[in-house]
Amino acid sequence: MFRILVAEDDGELQQLFCRVLTRSGFTAFGVADGAAALELMAHEHIDLIVSDIMMPRMDGYALVRQLRAEGNAVPVLMITARDGFQ
Repeated sequence: MFRILVAEDDGELQQLFCRVLTRSGFTAFGVADGAAALELMAHEHIDLIVSDIMMPRMDGYALVRQLRAEGNAVPVLMITARDGFQ
């Protein structure tokens, strides 16, 4: 089964994403920030990450930088309410 990690600090939005993914046949994990995503990934295999950009502790950019620095090439789909990029 395809395992998707949703990193989103808005609890309602995180639950919505996870519920839709689960109903679509995926295994979904929800976390509130990038640091929690890394912690979960230390003991769970993840096939795809759906990540918000703006999150507390560790934002989506820092999460991807850390993953790539560790040699982890898991695909990441970035989502945001921002109207521009850094």
